Amino acid sequence: MREDSDTRRLRYCPNCGRQIRWEARFCDQCGQSLAAPSKARKVMSDRFSIRPQKPPVQAVSKANPLFATILALGPGFFGLMGLGHIYVRSVSKGLMLLVVGAVLGLFTWGLIIDILFSPGYLTGGDLGIEGFVVAAMLFGFIFFSMWLWQAYDAHSIAKAAQQSSEGALPPPYY
Repeated sequence: MREDSDTRRLRYCPNCGRQIRWEARFCDQCGQSLAAPSKARKVMSDRFSIRPQKPPVQAVSKANPLFATILALGPGFFGLMGLGHIYVRSVSKGLMLLVVGAVLGLFTWGLIIDILFSPGYLTGGDLGIEGFVVAAMLFGFIFFSMWLWQAYDAHSIAKAAQQSSEGALPPPYY
């Protein structure tokens, strides 16, 4: 019985493989310190240790905020929104704004032109002129709000990128 408890309390030297007592601090055969981690453990821990990784380098735009705003406001007034965003390298947002702005611009400017010049193509239906005025006001509010917002957003992205390239702020994540 005593022999079983002693064999459970035995271990092996990581250097030479000889069986040693559990409490021993050095191997009786080779003198290996048992307090230090084995070479195999050290190699494995070095190979698979978690090392801090550098964040990916992001291209910082050196866009001019004033030019981004003008590019967003000018063509954006006619439905070509998003060009300011494309200029500041926020291409996916710029393309989305371009598509949505073109559709909203088409409806808004189509309704405004039909109401102002009354050729009667659209206003001659069951809805009447009052319905088209309400629709034009609704589309106009959405269109012009989006027009101003996208100009402000393009300006903000360009300004943040400019400040980060000067070292004042970290690069923007947009």
